[in-house]
Amino acid sequence: MLILLVLLRAIIGPTVIDRLLSINAISSKVSVIILLMAFMRGDYGFIDVAFVFILCAFVGGLWILRVLTPGDWQLRLPELGGFEGDGEEAVFHD
Repeated sequence: MLILLVLLRAIIGPTVIDRLLSINAISSKVSVIILLMAFMRGDYGFIDVAFVFILCAFVGGLWILRVLTPGDWQLRLPELGGFEGDGEEAVFHD
């Protein structure tokens, strides 16, 4: 029942982020259903299926963010200015 409400939110949601959160909520609920089914049946092979489903949902969410959000995805932290490599090599004197 809750999955249908979240699906309705994904259809109605005005922004991409609303839809992405709805898809993540649906995948979380489905993975919980798979894990509960594995526990109730005593067949723990479903746990592998749930893990693969969770990983696929995570990678799919990252892909959706990458494709549908504008801008580049470079890390910009001015506090960490020396990590990107400014061409200078560190010289150590013993």
